[in-house]
Amino acid sequence: MRDMFTPPFDNEEKQKRESAPALEYINSPPPTNEREDEEFWRDVLSVEKPRSFKPIIWGVLLVLLALAMCGYAFALRHGRGLLKSLLPASHDIEFTLPIADTPALEEKYTEPDGRYNAAGLAKAVIPSVVQIKVYKSNALIASSQGSGIVMSDDGYILTNAHVISGADYGVTVLLYDQREYAAQIVGSDESSDIAVLKIGAEGLTPAQFADSDTCELGEEVVAIGSPAGFENSVTKGIISGLDRQIRAENSVIPMQCIQIDAAINPGNSGGALFNMWGQVIGITSSKLISTTYDNIGFAITINSAKPIIEELIEEGYVPDRGRIGIVYSAISEEIAANHELPAGLLIQSIDQTCPVAETELAAGDIITEINGTAVSTQKGVNEVLEGFKAGEHMVCKVFRPAEDKDGDGTPDGEGTYFDIEFELAPSKTSMIEK
Repeated sequence: MRDMFTPPFDNEEKQKRESAPALEYINSPPPTNEREDEEFWRDVLSVEKPRSFKPIIWGVLLVLLALAMCGYAFALRHGRGLLKSLLPASHDIEFTLPIADTPALEEKYTEPDGRYNAAGLAKAVIPSVVQIKVYKSNALIASSQGSGIVMSDDGYILTNAHVISGADYGVTVLLYDQREYAAQIVGSDESSDIAVLKIGAEGLTPAQFADSDTCELGEEVVAIGSPAGFENSVTKGIISGLDRQIRAENSVIPMQCIQIDAAINPGNSGGALFNMWGQVIGITSSKLISTTYDNIGFAITINSAKPIIEELIEEGYVPDRGRIGIVYSAISEEIAANHELPAGLLIQSIDQTCPVAETELAAGDIITEINGTAVSTQKGVNEVLEGFKAGEHMVCKVFRPAEDKDGDGTPDGEGTYFDIEFELAPSKTSMIEK
């Protein structure tokens, strides 16, 4: 029976269809012959299917996302501006940590050109200045105090190294609103008199920092700090001198400073020197103390402090600066004469991680010369070390007292001299005198 859907055709048309060449249909069903069927499926299975790149792309995206999250966590752990600090430096002043904007105030606090007057400046920036208390002899009563500058909303504080020196029992930071936090010393560099602290606070008001190279002679400035423990004290003056190369007591590096006539007193150290736009241009650090001088104070410029601050935040110390790696007591000429010993540095202990530990030097020895220069004070050591970097070689002349073998309190002999040579270690701290 003819299928009802099969179109009818005559014999002539049937002969034409049978004599026509066979056509290959792309979507034709597989052959029904077993052998042909087997060959067909073998050919199909041997055809390589196009590779899909979607799983690879998703895998790469997941890896990049994981790396981004790890990088973000690392940046939070080491400072919010870590990634920015890895970029090439520009000519503008930039800190590793964010730079804030000073707030806008009503007209009575500002001048026609937009600058603050003294009252407006104090109102705008006092939340960015803190008091620092240092506990040296016990953990209950502060032995000394100074000032500091808030650098970030998550608790980085800038101050002077001499403010926190000797803080064996801790440091605390008192905010303008009387909240007080224990502080961790992120890094301290006695050679430049700069230190960075960290407190566990959030939502602080960071200061805005300016390019101190734009300061002008005679420009009005305001210093804010805690002289004599009176927090949030404001003094006003002018810039009396620029580019003063000042080396604070026990410091090695002369720092570029701004000379000011605003009153600076003990407790102001580490505080902020502001221009009238409410921007920090310096860190108040020192003054001339004499009955014949008055109102001559100095502030370390932000531009000269910038690279040291960033090193302290990233490393905890200034890595290029060299140190010997010893703890010593200075023996002056007078003390040496009384004990029939040469003046020098009496070695108490040696840092075993420093190259000097590989020499003959031992506790009880006395270093009398460093690179041919006689040394008997910390200042003398600092002057000799000035300009030397970690990895450079140094030669010391050492005196070793004779031993008291009899136990009668007098050495048996006159002692011996010898030389040692070693490399300077990276300076994680410049405090090497005990």
